[in-house]
Amino acid sequence: MQKTALIALSLSLFTMHFAHAGLEMDRVKLRLGVTKIEPKEHPGNLYDGTVTKISNSYALTASNLYFLTPHVALDLLVGTAPKHSIYGNGEKIGHTRYLPPTLSVQYNFNPEGRFNPYVGAGVNYTYYFNEKLLSEDKLSITNSFGFAATLGMDYNIDKHWSLGAELRYIDVNSDIRINGVTVGNGDVNPMLYTLNLGYKF
Repeated sequence: MQKTALIALSLSLFTMHFAHAGLEMDRVKLRLGVTKIEPKEHPGNLYDGTVTKISNSYALTASNLYFLTPHVALDLLVGTAPKHSIYGNGEKIGHTRYLPPTLSVQYNFNPEGRFNPYVGAGVNYTYYFNEKLLSEDKLSITNSFGFAATLGMDYNIDKHWSLGAELRYIDVNSDIRINGVTVGNGDVNPMLYTLNLGYKF
């Protein structure tokens, strides 16, 4: 957890550095949020018929934006690594963690107004680690590269500060391996629900 938190903090500080490195001050925005992650209810069955399920989780996230124009921004989403429990036929069989950096192009409809709705589309890379089974068997989940979509709203308190809510969909599809043998495939495809505090430099 400490390692992933440091990664998120480093990327956020990287964005803040550019805000003070000669770029126009209104081009950079940082949104810090608390995110609920809801995987697809039934991501798929194992080849032996075992019905799988993945629990919900929470993470701290940072959305780092660089505005190419007043309306169009590049958005890099990073965060702490959430922990999800894995269930088979209703019983907990293991857990995993992952890092899900997501890069998107975002369109802000009313960036200078009081209410600013926005949409975005991009790509996600999900990197799994610390996969564990409660048995002695070795679990491995392949990393995933897929599409991501964003829908959100900012309430601009003043020139710098904002409060916001955001919904993201991420396409995550991975093979599941036990002791090196592929035993199934999971369409995790999580929905992310975020409340955030934003600051525009």
